[in-house]
Amino acid sequence: MTPPYTQGESAWVPTRDGRRLHAMVLDAREPDAGPPVPGRVPPTVVFEAGVAADRSSWAGVQPAVARFARAIVYDRAGLGRSAPDPAGRTLARMADDLGDLLDHFGPGPFVLVGHSAGGPIVRRAAADRPDRITGLVLVEPTDEAADVLFSPGFRRMSRIVPRGYGLLARLGLLHLLHRPLLRAAPA
Repeated sequence: MTPPYTQGESAWVPTRDGRRLHAMVLDAREPDAGPPVPGRVPPTVVFEAGVAADRSSWAGVQPAVARFARAIVYDRAGLGRSAPDPAGRTLARMADDLGDLLDHFGPGPFVLVGHSAGGPIVRRAAADRPDRITGLVLVEPTDEAADVLFSPGFRRMSRIVPRGYGLLARLGLLHLLHRPLLRAAPA
């Protein structure tokens, strides 16, 4: 029997304009976590990856969080298994997509975790509907004023670079690109 994927069960989330986002839900709370507190709904933790990163970037963190909360990762539009957004990627559209994902998984409460360019996205989504957000965790967040991250050229590069990395990996050459980093890493 194949063990379950470490990031949980797949879910398809519809957006307000008819696209679909791919999410993975992991809710493996330990049985010894104790009984639920009456009147208190435990938060759902939703992870937002950095630029050009998909749900897999949270694979090392999500299972640890799932020990005490439902933990959800997803692929932003055009990344991983999610459909692209023909209207383009702006901060507002990415925050709307995250809002659609939150709507799909219930009223909350939610804790949003954003890394790098995911920081502005979770802050914007939280500002749009603060009633359902109980906390934000920002990991090296980017500033919303960093317009370069939301420019057409940068979005183009965020689609091209992962493909290039994939090609280098298939050819067995990716290590050459990262040789300086690998040399600096401990054995």
